[in-house]
Amino acid sequence: MNTLYEFTMKILRGDSTEMPEELTGAYVTCYAAAPDYQAAVRKGVLAITQMGYKFDDLRNEVREIPLASCAEYLIKVWPDYLDQMPTAAQLTDVVKAGQVFFGPFAGFTG
Repeated sequence: MNTLYEFTMKILRGDSTEMPEELTGAYVTCYAAAPDYQAAVRKGVLAITQMGYKFDDLRNEVREIPLASCAEYLIKVWPDYLDQMPTAAQLTDVVKAGQVFFGPFAGFTG
């Protein structure tokens, strides 16, 4: 059975052309559904590299987000980005299918 995990990754440009030239990299919060946190991190790293970015490091700890409160949590944390997140109705299927989704990307230079 899958659980939803949250962690922040530091990523670098890689082959992606979506990152503006003036940026060196970005921090992005990843939400990955998996049986355990190690599998969730592997899924998140694979997903970000498939998007053309280079994984650099994990920032902070991996947190388990209970499915029962996940929708409320996303509304609280990302109120301006809800259109980019799964809806409350979709979250059960996202977790069951073991999917990955991301919060907004925060770019950095240097």
